[in-house]
Amino acid sequence: MARDDFTKPTKNQAFQRVAGRCSNPDCRATTSAPVGKADFSNVGVGAHIHAASPGGPRYLAAMTAEDRSGFGNIIWLCQTCSTIIDRDPDSHPAEKLKKWKSSAEARALMEQGKRLPDEKDIYRMAAMTMGHGSPGFYPEAIGNVHRSLVSQLESVDPRFTVSTAYSGDKTTILVGAKETVSFSIKIGPESAAAWREGLHAAIDGGCEATLPLDGVVFEGSRLFDVLHKDADLSSITIIPAARPAVLKILAPQNVPAVFESIAGQLSAGRKQIRFSGSGCGGLLDVEIVFTPTVGDGVHSVSTLTTNVKAWQGKEAANPPYLDAFINLLETIVDSSAFVSFILEVEGNQVSTGKFHTPKHVEEMNETLAFSHYVRRARNVLRYLRISTPINIFEAISTDDHRALARASDIVEGKLSYQRSQITGSSNVRIACSDGGETLMELVRKGEFSVLQQKEPASMVTIYGKPYELPQTTSYHSPVRLHILRKKKKKEVVDFSLRIEMADKFTSQTYFDVQQ
Repeated sequence: MARDDFTKPTKNQAFQRVAGRCSNPDCRATTSAPVGKADFSNVGVGAHIHAASPGGPRYLAAMTAEDRSGFGNIIWLCQTCSTIIDRDPDSHPAEKLKKWKSSAEARALMEQGKRLPDEKDIYRMAAMTMGHGSPGFYPEAIGNVHRSLVSQLESVDPRFTVSTAYSGDKTTILVGAKETVSFSIKIGPESAAAWREGLHAAIDGGCEATLPLDGVVFEGSRLFDVLHKDADLSSITIIPAARPAVLKILAPQNVPAVFESIAGQLSAGRKQIRFSGSGCGGLLDVEIVFTPTVGDGVHSVSTLTTNVKAWQGKEAANPPYLDAFINLLETIVDSSAFVSFILEVEGNQVSTGKFHTPKHVEEMNETLAFSHYVRRARNVLRYLRISTPINIFEAISTDDHRALARASDIVEGKLSYQRSQITGSSNVRIACSDGGETLMELVRKGEFSVLQQKEPASMVTIYGKPYELPQTTSYHSPVRLHILRKKKKKEVVDFSLRIEMADKFTSQTYFDVQQ
């Protein structure tokens, strides 16, 4: 019977679509090369996925002659790989060859226009592997190393999935079971107490537990032997299964009522269910533990931890989540405020409860005080149009914070007073260089007027760095002046005055240079 062979254009199409390389992913040999000055040789073969005639490897009788000789049935291989797939068709079924073909075409597209590795790259990669410097950067090498390690580990025990990560001189290997796997762990006396406590936390409480591997032997899966003995891992972390969840912190007396949404994970143990998450860009860590009580009741305990290190190095004129963070802390530390929560999984409410007042209120108040400093620094730096990073480790004196607070109040227009707010003396001293004629004329008229007071430019320290502030002008109105005494000193006359403030008295201070 006649063979349904490929035409020359079909073979050339298959050759071109894989850039002339063998489609076997473990081979990828170049199949074309020059001969002499102008000729070339080709060791590639347009092989049939389904045989060209009955009795051949992977022959499919249902195919038409047109399909059998068409592009969909051809795969470009080197002569060696072409022979291998036909001699062992059971190991090389049609679906496998089709995957080779599509993968080879995708690889050719990805490599198009890119430099291919050469022998020097091998030495560079080896140098990088051994920790030596390399003149170039090859991001593909990182992924290749991880993929190779995952492939090797998963081949040890296919019942497990493996993923790897490397950060901060620390290698992490995550192992997950594809199915129920039975194995035993023998723990020596040197690690027994840590394992007893850790397993209790993981199994009963749904917590992560990091356990030492000193004196520990695994039986039932060679994968753990490889990781423990060959990879020389120092610890293993048990991570309970978890589901994504969202915790909404509510304060009905506030507008809006939803203060903050915390994204996290919900994990379950035999005796407790636990939510853990972080919000406000890492400034807040929240944990809520749910414990069943008698009957169908559930008792919840909430814990909130702050982490201002999340601000370190951030732009001081625009600290992330600053206002939301302050609003939340002010409400939580207020013992009279009612703060509750709603826990949702996939948008469905699964629990509600009261958010408990933090145990370490003093620490929370210290964090709140620092947050107010950060907000005041933001206000002043925005006014001065200065960019600088937040430095949470810089010591802040009381005087520096007080000066910053005053400057921030001026920027926000808050440095103002009503008559009822002034409790101190209303006496002032004024030095006049014109003999005091203008002042005395004003006093003689006895009218209420506006008193303008100027203060020179000053300095303010923010995160340990000094910045100059412009001079200020304060307006006190309406006031009436009364001379208590005067004293002449050469060309200057000193007056001691009493300021009489009208019922509608106000005082407001501004920076003279408005940004």
